[in-house]
Amino acid sequence: MRKMLPIFCLIMILSFSFAFAQTNEWGTEYAVYDDGINGTGDQTSSVAAIGPNRFVALVTLDPPDPPFDNMFDPPGCYLVGYWDADSITGRVPSPINGQQTFPEYSQDGQFTIWEYVLDQVTLDGAWQIAANEDSGFVYVANNDELHNILVFKLTADGVEATPYRMETGSENIFAIEVDTNGYVYVVDYEGTDVKTDEVKVFAGIGAPNTTWGDFNGHNDSPVATIDLPPGTYCGVTVSGDGTALYVSLYDERRILRYDGDPVSGYTLNDDFSFTLAEDDTVVVEDPLLPTIFPTVLGLAYMDDPPLVYAVADTLFGLGVNGGYSYGRIYVLDPKWGIVNDTIDIAAWNFQITGAYNTGSENGRAGGFTSVVDVDVESSENAVYSQTYYGWAVEKWIFDGDLNDIVSSVEKISTHTPAGFELHQNYPNPFNPNTTIEFELNRSDFVLLEIYNALGQRVSTLLSGSMTPGMYTVEFDASKLPSGIYFYRLTAGDLQSVRKMVLAK
Repeated sequence: MRKMLPIFCLIMILSFSFAFAQTNEWGTEYAVYDDGINGTGDQTSSVAAIGPNRFVALVTLDPPDPPFDNMFDPPGCYLVGYWDADSITGRVPSPINGQQTFPEYSQDGQFTIWEYVLDQVTLDGAWQIAANEDSGFVYVANNDELHNILVFKLTADGVEATPYRMETGSENIFAIEVDTNGYVYVVDYEGTDVKTDEVKVFAGIGAPNTTWGDFNGHNDSPVATIDLPPGTYCGVTVSGDGTALYVSLYDERRILRYDGDPVSGYTLNDDFSFTLAEDDTVVVEDPLLPTIFPTVLGLAYMDDPPLVYAVADTLFGLGVNGGYSYGRIYVLDPKWGIVNDTIDIAAWNFQITGAYNTGSENGRAGGFTSVVDVDVESSENAVYSQTYYGWAVEKWIFDGDLNDIVSSVEKISTHTPAGFELHQNYPNPFNPNTTIEFELNRSDFVLLEIYNALGQRVSTLLSGSMTPGMYTVEFDASKLPSGIYFYRLTAGDLQSVRKMVLAK
């Protein structure tokens, strides 16, 4: 049932909520300059982090003519490496057109060539890369005739080809990931009812009976496969141990989670739910143009604290046709898909530059927001993104404790309740932990916030889309003083507030 907000509490919250300023925010440490000697040189589709300020960018030029049916045959495709980078320094040589060199700025016909002895494969239609931080290896989902996974290594001297590659079959591949055990996950761009192996998992380099670096090898069978629903797939990520796998379903604007491991296989997890809302769209300035619906693209997983980073933007969306004013990364709870936080890249770009279609002169914004991929670096908990039309890589840092945005929500029943209900917390009074229970009878955007007696917001426990069911959320007040607090639950146009007492 719908709860009425007590008048005195409503007045207090409305009076004081604007006085509270959250300090936990995302911002760039730097963005590489797109038109200088440190730039990527052209349209940048992916980034893979190796260590602090050490990463590789992938440049893949878009096909010359819409609707981009030939996206796997681009006029240029190459890697750019960075070692101890900042906005103006750090770029290292890469193997381009058979030479270890730097890319020429804004020039078609540049391709990285993977080469080992007499074996050669040219980067062709590669859209995503992944990295193993321990080994320094960078894995490319390539679309040559055999659709190889090509392996390079980043060093202080440059990006270098390794002896390792693996043939994946006849299907175009887009998304790729590697876990901490070395297993490599690659996803077909198109899923169909005919195929049953849209996700292929390969044992890692050096694993028993693998042929990554063998003469006349490179042809292992996958150790596991996943049958995905029909659709287009542009992102994959896994937990470090490979037990939770996520793929982004482009057509339906949602993310699927599969549980298991590379040995026993994977099954769909129905409890995880993330879909972009219908009104999650790009504002189109030209009334003659149709509304552009961004979708879910690249994904990344952070193990500590456990978070999933999901890119939401358009693929091949220029300016007012959909792109620059929208691009963002949603920070998700990995168990339920609830949005814990948002890195609003477009808003940041506007804040730094005063416009959506320009880069900054101080190395803080790549500009022309068009994010396709994201990666995380574990030692700094840094997030690396790219801007496709800004020709740059951006490094993002959270200025607070990421553990503070990790939700502690549990779904204790999938039965659809009769109504909307916020229960009294227990225990109450409490010190310092208490449990808040609530019921949802419909899918909606849910916000659960904690306020002190002055009406100042002191914590946000939930912020994101949730499905019907009964939930519990743990609240840790160890950093707060004793006193009376209020917790407010909002779901769409419904709202309820209750009082609790912290007694230390």
